[in-house]
Amino acid sequence: MRAKKDDDMKKDLLLTDRWVVVDLDGTIIRNDKVPTKVARAAKVLQDAGWSLIVATGRILAGALPHVKALKTACPAIVYDGARVMDPKTGKVYFEKKIPRQIAAEVIGLGFDLPLEIQVYGDESVICRPSDLLTITYFKSLDVELKPFLVSSRLDEEVFRVIFFGKPLLVSKLKSLLEERLKEAANLTLAGDDFLDVLPAGVSKGAALEALKEISGKRDAFIVGVGDHMNDLEMLRMSDFRAAPADALSEIREMADVIIPPSSKCGFCELCELLLSEGFEENLSRRCNANV
Repeated sequence: MRAKKDDDMKKDLLLTDRWVVVDLDGTIIRNDKVPTKVARAAKVLQDAGWSLIVATGRILAGALPHVKALKTACPAIVYDGARVMDPKTGKVYFEKKIPRQIAAEVIGLGFDLPLEIQVYGDESVICRPSDLLTITYFKSLDVELKPFLVSSRLDEEVFRVIFFGKPLLVSKLKSLLEERLKEAANLTLAGDDFLDVLPAGVSKGAALEALKEISGKRDAFIVGVGDHMNDLEMLRMSDFRAAPADALSEIREMADVIIPPSSKCGFCELCELLLSEGFEENLSRRCNANV
């Protein structure tokens, strides 16, 4: 029965042997929307047999409008890799939480700093009553919001903690947390003004590896597209890497191709490349070599 259940789940995942795993913010969306031109290019790419997988720091509710615009039914890597979820049903394929004691220590170390705090539960966000930018943003998404954080104490397990504000303060807090936590959590910058604290071992790359294992597509050819440090592990495990021209220098240096920034719909150029005859020939040779 278990084997049959696993086989049924693999069929539900709707994944081919070619994956494009793409970050959202700073990579594909513009003014918090997927441009029509990008949505059209994404559809052509998928019609040609590519699976389009969103990999984002957003919770599913925040990513969902963009997933729908891209017309992809593939599982989404969300919470910066702490969860892999079905965008249609909300089904969880993979998840990992921060131990409550570690989460409380993280919150306590940053609680009194003039940075906003976002604590991510199950499609819900906990914050302080004073975190007005957080409250305004998540109310606009119709996400369950709990602005009742008055200390580092938590009444539930969580997937991640985010601090955001002035880059200098974010950088100082990152150094402090690295010193105190050692390897008890994974710290990554999702922009100069965003510090993401995740469970140990969690990243977009680790979630991608979990998805390969769950789907049975261990030999899938992966094209990774990202722009910041939270995309680093995802890009490292990709067979082909793309980065926007305005990505961090560390990301650009590891890219196989540099595409125009999201403001110029650079993802369309990547789609053209992937669908070109030359790329198809190289991909076919690579696949045949692995048979």
